[in-house]
Amino acid sequence: LDARRQISRIPADASGRPSATMSDLTADELLKRGDKKMMTTLTRWKPDYEAAAAAYEEAGSKFRAKGRTKDAMLAFEKCAEANGKEDNDWHAAKNFEMCALLAKDCATVDETVSYAQRACEAYVSAGRAQRGAECLGKCAKFMDESAPDASARLLNAAIEMLEDDDKHVYAANYYRDLSVVLMRQEKHAEAAETMVRFGGSCDATGAANAQRKAYLSAVVALLFDGDGVGAQATYTDVCEVPAFVGSEEQRVAYKLLDAYREKADAADIKRVCEASQELTFLEAPFARAAKKLPLPKHDLKAISAKMGGSGGVAAAAEPFVAAGGAGGEEDEDDLT
Repeated sequence: LDARRQISRIPADASGRPSATMSDLTADELLKRGDKKMMTTLTRWKPDYEAAAAAYEEAGSKFRAKGRTKDAMLAFEKCAEANGKEDNDWHAAKNFEMCALLAKDCATVDETVSYAQRACEAYVSAGRAQRGAECLGKCAKFMDESAPDASARLLNAAIEMLEDDDKHVYAANYYRDLSVVLMRQEKHAEAAETMVRFGGSCDATGAANAQRKAYLSAVVALLFDGDGVGAQATYTDVCEVPAFVGSEEQRVAYKLLDAYREKADAADIKRVCEASQELTFLEAPFARAAKKLPLPKHDLKAISAKMGGSGGVAAAAEPFVAAGGAGGEEDEDDLT
């Protein structure tokens, strides 16, 4: 009798049979239930997107628990689309973000990036642009070694979103992550450019310490790439930035450039690096690069000549602008 009473309390479906709760159904059964809720019937003129989303989400969780990652990813994608139909952009974004997390193990790089971008768009639609940028940054970390180019694209997109929204302070970690990816790929010039951009972003937030390190990192990256002219030009561009003028980081950058330009001697460059504690405080890839300067493969005399130093015809090169100076007549040892 008690058992019959319990059965009588279970809601019945259209056929009059007791309907099972979602916890009683398998993942595959839940997926089918969700698909049915997305369709119209003779008695239901409009899809039940809310019920479908609930079924898909439960199916995704069960698939994931059983290690069926691909099925879980597809279930969460359907859940996101159902939530989108209900204008529930916040939950749609979270579902797409889960898809990206799962895709890194069972899908292509393009699919993973696509899910991350769809999640970001949904967060923006929900009025949470910062969370969207954070989603891109998180997904970039999934593939920073396996797919560095895709990771760099996502990090750049996250940085641009935050800066367009005047939230420069939240972009700092993504600049650092991006520089690590680029240095690992041996894209030293791009890493240097990223550090110069980071310095400009730091200027907007008043992060003077990070700004000084960013500019010194840019100089180190270009010297590591054998581009003395580029390093010298970068120094000239930033040497009058208030936060950089007269700082220890500026002095180290000047000494390094002077060693390359005037001395063109490996032992002298190494002495500058070993005596400059500021180089050890840079982000790890730049600190490691500084320890290796100069690289044996670099022709120091040729680099010096291109910089207009004693290794070449100084008169044919533009004068090297020292800190606080605006022309070649300045004393190069004057850093005030």
